[in-house]
Amino acid sequence: MFSLLSNPRRRFILQYLNRTGESIQLQDLATEVAAWENETEPEALTDKQRKRLYVSLYQTHIPKLEEAGIVDYDGDTGDIRLTDRGSDLNRYLDAEAPKDGDARPWGRYYLLVTLLGFLVYGLITIGGELGRTEMVLIGTGWVLLTVLTVLHYVETERWSAH
Repeated sequence: MFSLLSNPRRRFILQYLNRTGESIQLQDLATEVAAWENETEPEALTDKQRKRLYVSLYQTHIPKLEEAGIVDYDGDTGDIRLTDRGSDLNRYLDAEAPKDGDARPWGRYYLLVTLLGFLVYGLITIGGELGRTEMVLIGTGWVLLTVLTVLHYVETERWSAH
């Protein structure tokens, strides 16, 4: 699996197939991958860019994914679809992660708790003694960090279980 997922084109193929949830023609898939790699819209691609990707997918990437049981490829019709085994790779690709609007900004939460911790540390350092207020602040920081960590763990586990 590591070898299959180590290639960005194959990861993109799997994410694209997972996102669409239906089969796609090899030619259309090559267009989508070429647009992604060239950071442009599919309509703006040149024939050379499309053909280069088509050959790469046809000769290398699709056969490897098919051999591993990740995709089904019908050479007669040109249809490619994700198999159940391919859907299992979602946990490694974040393909089933929450959509952008639904994702929690965990990094920001951790940064906020860290900055609050530094503020409390600075106050303690300047004050020289640990008073009741500082102890409450430190305790609150530890509780916030613990709650945040548990929430993050639960949410991450929920999405990786799919």
